[in-house]
Amino acid sequence: MTAPGQDAPDGAWTLGSGMGQHLAGMSPDDVVAVTTSTARADLTEAVDGYTAQRQQQSATRAEHTSGQQALKNRLDLLQSVAGHACAFMGYNWTVPHSTWVVLPFDTQLGPVKRAGVVTPADNSGWLVLKAGGLWQIDAHATVQGYSIGVTFYWLNNILYTITNYNPIVPTYMLEVVDAHGNLLSPRRFDAVTGVSPNQQSTDAVNLPVSSYFSHTFVVEDMPPEDDPAAPQHWVYVRLSMKWEPVYSGTFNGAQCKAIGGTKLSSLTASRWSRDVAHNVVAPTVPDGGDLT
Repeated sequence: MTAPGQDAPDGAWTLGSGMGQHLAGMSPDDVVAVTTSTARADLTEAVDGYTAQRQQQSATRAEHTSGQQALKNRLDLLQSVAGHACAFMGYNWTVPHSTWVVLPFDTQLGPVKRAGVVTPADNSGWLVLKAGGLWQIDAHATVQGYSIGVTFYWLNNILYTITNYNPIVPTYMLEVVDAHGNLLSPRRFDAVTGVSPNQQSTDAVNLPVSSYFSHTFVVEDMPPEDDPAAPQHWVYVRLSMKWEPVYSGTFNGAQCKAIGGTKLSSLTASRWSRDVAHNVVAPTVPDGGDLT
């Protein structure tokens, strides 16, 4: 309090370097804690809400509009193709930070041949490859999110706050594993964003960011699909992601959503090598005559 021209009453808090501790028996830290308790409690509640949201793997239905869905059973259209499968994420997912999670590409798009879409566990969606040879995987993923940071500072004995919004930094890992979970071939992709840090609103940073990359690899020959032992030789492909918040401030929070649907997500397998048909064995051949 202030008491112009007279001494303050006993026990009153007065402004100054001592901040009243000589009257109330409190340290400067105690005084700051008391005077900011309401603001801190409100902000903590808000941050807890952000934290709960980002740690909960909630899902909402994604857009499924694509003409390819009408061709799901048209295997005749893949007669000249060595192998193909395409999947997209059927839902939008909230993703926790600093944790690797498998993106669930769980919905088949179009016909498949010597490959397929499977969901082994935990809502994850993988591609399964059922023939050996040279394969290429094309991944398209889209995320949307931001980080928030609040800084407290004192100026002329008045408490001020500054709130900054920053982008997030996603990283993707494409993994090829065998039927026993052994890693055969990985590919990592570090995504970037062109958003400047320390923005003053979410509008500048909370925008969808799409990433695309591919991976080419070779797998061993496999038994025919109708062989009972074939599944023990199949190869699986999964796409995982982890993201980190860009914090700036005393109190922090962040959120990220992986967006599904046919427009903003896809995981596609294409087999480049072709099956050999009518193989001709010719250990000896006749003379062809003289070359001129």
